[in-house]
Amino acid sequence: MLAMVIASVIVAGVILVAVQWFSTQQIAELLMDGVQSPAEADAMVDEYIGRVVAIGAVAGVALGWVAAWWLVRRVLRPLERLTDETRRIAAGDLSARMPEPPDLELREVARAFNRMAATLERVEQLRTALVEDVAHELRTPLAGLRGYTEALADGIIEPTPEMLRTVHAEIERLTRLVEGLDALARSEAPMRDRARAEVDLGELVRRAMALVAPELAARAIQVSIDESRDLPALVAEPDAIGQVVANLVQNATRYTTDGGAITVRIGRDGSSIRCTIANSGPEIPAAELPLIWERLHRVDRSRTRTTGGAGIGLAVVRQIVEAHGGVVGATSSSGTTEIWFRLPSARGAG
Repeated sequence: MLAMVIASVIVAGVILVAVQWFSTQQIAELLMDGVQSPAEADAMVDEYIGRVVAIGAVAGVALGWVAAWWLVRRVLRPLERLTDETRRIAAGDLSARMPEPPDLELREVARAFNRMAATLERVEQLRTALVEDVAHELRTPLAGLRGYTEALADGIIEPTPEMLRTVHAEIERLTRLVEGLDALARSEAPMRDRARAEVDLGELVRRAMALVAPELAARAIQVSIDESRDLPALVAEPDAIGQVVANLVQNATRYTTDGGAITVRIGRDGSSIRCTIANSGPEIPAAELPLIWERLHRVDRSRTRTTGGAGIGLAVVRQIVEAHGGVVGATSSSGTTEIWFRLPSARGAG
């Protein structure tokens, strides 16, 4: 370490100064006192050399001990602090952080520790939020189902078709939530071991649109698909990319106003392929746009769960796209919301 080098230089410098000073004194005394014989001169030289060596050794040992103590304290104090902060994290206090010490090596250790602690804290916050959101999503339909079943058991209401449709809608809502959570968990699993193949993105879009065509026709929603010619090959996990397209189409269908329009554009974006799904309808506030990719986040929580969804679909989209090396994004203005994703083509990925 730099501090150790500096301390060693200081000790060596003190010894050199001492040797030089005592050697000068030796010569001066020899000149002043004079000598009676060469043997006497040799004896005086030996005496002064011994004195210089002894004083230098004592000074070196003393300074070395002081420097060693200082260096040990300088190193051990941050390590003791690191141990204390580690114990805090082990005890559940994820806010523990370590101040950066002056030494470069220890500073890097402190920074790595702080990054780890921040990541753990963020993961715990997300875990807590996820549990709270899931509990919130489950509480409402379960409360409704319990009310209906208790009323049926007590003979307060009769099982009319309308009431059974309401119960069925609540069960469907619970099913969508569970399926969404399962899809999210599967999208977070490593994809490197999954089989990949060439994917026709346009065909996936047309297939997803065909599935919602009856609903779109009933609501007088116009659909247009603009696919560029000669797109580069896209090699990906087919089922996963199919899930991405299906989620985005369902999201656009859910939030498009009756009589509105959905437009899908597929084209080149440099060495990547970009797919944009735009729908007319209420705009997403700018502050909410970065949050739409979060688990269980809904822009408008006042929407009914049947029309607003569970807030999982876009989180699944982001997980899958990023696992394929792509990116996602969204814009919303002038009555149109665009959700897009970009994936590297086979040529760009190579």
